[in-house]
Amino acid sequence: MNPVLRDLFINTLDYLQSGGGVLIPIILISFWMWGLIIGKWLELQRSRKLEKPSAECIEHLGDPDFAAAPWQKEIMSLLWELRRSGRPIKPKTLEPVVRKQEAWFDRSVSTILVLSFLSPLLGLLGTVIGMIETFDVISQFGTGNARAMAGGISEALITTQTGLIVAVPGLFIGNFLRRRAENAKGRVERFTLNLQRTLQIG
Repeated sequence: MNPVLRDLFINTLDYLQSGGGVLIPIILISFWMWGLIIGKWLELQRSRKLEKPSAECIEHLGDPDFAAAPWQKEIMSLLWELRRSGRPIKPKTLEPVVRKQEAWFDRSVSTILVLSFLSPLLGLLGTVIGMIETFDVISQFGTGNARAMAGGISEALITTQTGLIVAVPGLFIGNFLRRRAENAKGRVERFTLNLQRTLQIG
């Protein structure tokens, strides 16, 4: 094994051992949170690039090969089905599919923010556990056994540090994604209103 990789592996193991059991769920939360962040970012980027003006969507109404954002295609697909069946098209008819698309934009954002809030709380739990272990050592051996005390103090500091390292970027990016989702939901509302005006739905 490469010496650099071996040293990195050993240092990582030492860090995990020093942080105690609470460090494991914090790291798992970090992987989960960043997986959601990357997935949501890619979803929003892909959807934004594929969005088309409402006039262009109306021109291609019923065209299955027309490339548009997934939410636009779903709304246009509903309109096309209603037109083919001869059923009346009303604003309330579009409302469920619009709400569904808005919920899609919100998906995962709340989970990212919850995980961001949860990680420092787990870090605080690790701090409490580490300090309890330190006080147990003091009660048994006094303050003269620095090596025994170091384990509890190390666990307290490492879990707090790791919890904050996970939480701070998660909160910033989670709020950024929430604003992006709100902007996208606004575009869905405007797109639907343009359809209603152009097709005289109502």
